[in-house]
Amino acid sequence: MTETQFLVALSQTTDAYKWSVTNKKIVGVARNGKTRGKNFDPVTAVCRSTGKGTYTSTCSGKRQAATKLGLTSVLAENVSSATQAKSNRGNYQVLRGRMRQVLGV
Repeated sequence: MTETQFLVALSQTTDAYKWSVTNKKIVGVARNGKTRGKNFDPVTAVCRSTGKGTYTSTCSGKRQAATKLGLTSVLAENVSSATQAKSNRGNYQVLRGRMRQVLGV
């Protein structure tokens, strides 16, 4: 899965999650299913919404979800860093802006 494919899949999750920025992190709260009310980050949310499994928002959970989605390790790390606003420079900032634009946050 490429970055563009990931952003398209992320844009399709706006009905299933209530997206917000909390403490500089992009967080989605599930609106339906058994995990209703639980917090998800973008990688685990896309994995859950595409039916490839439900994973926690921990480092190992994000890694497993990225593997199921077919994300490269570099892209998974970039998405994770952009979600947490680790850096204000370069690709992280651009990717974070794209994710916020797609989610309408």
